[in-house]
Amino acid sequence: MSQGRFAWWGITLYAVAMAFVETACVVSLKRLYFPEGWRPPFHAIPADGLWLEQAREVATLVMIAAVAFLGRPGLREGFARFLWIFGIWDLLYYVFLRFLTGFPSGLGDRDIVFLVPHEWIFPVWVPVVCSAGSLLAALGLRRSATRGG
Repeated sequence: MSQGRFAWWGITLYAVAMAFVETACVVSLKRLYFPEGWRPPFHAIPADGLWLEQAREVATLVMIAAVAFLGRPGLREGFARFLWIFGIWDLLYYVFLRFLTGFPSGLGDRDIVFLVPHEWIFPVWVPVVCSAGSLLAALGLRRSATRGG
C-alpha cells in the first residue's frame, strides 16, 4: 500500500472517530443546556458555556488542520486532506446524532450548526450539502495534486 493511500485511510479513520467524539460531546452538552429538548427556537447558551463551546469548535478545526498537514504535504494536498476530514466528520456527526438521539428526524430540521463567531442556525441539509461539497473538492484537489497540477 502506498504512503498516500495509507495517509488517506488514516485520516478517514480519524474523521470517523472524531465524528463520534464530537457527537458524544454535543449530546451531553445539549442535555445540559437544553434539558427541555432540542427544538427551535433555541434559547441562548449561558455566556461561560458559549465561550467554552466556541473554544472547543476552534480547537476541533485546529486538530483537523494538524492531522491534515502531518508529514508536511504540499499546500494543495494538505487542504484536500483538511476538506476530506471535515466532510466525513460533519456528515457522520449527523449520522451518529440521529442514531443516538433520533435527531434530526429529517434534513429540514433546524440545528445550531456552528457557534463561531456567533450561532449559525440552518436546516440540517445545509451542513450536509457543505460536507458533500467538501468531500468532492477534496477528491478534485487530491486528483490534481497527484498529477502535479
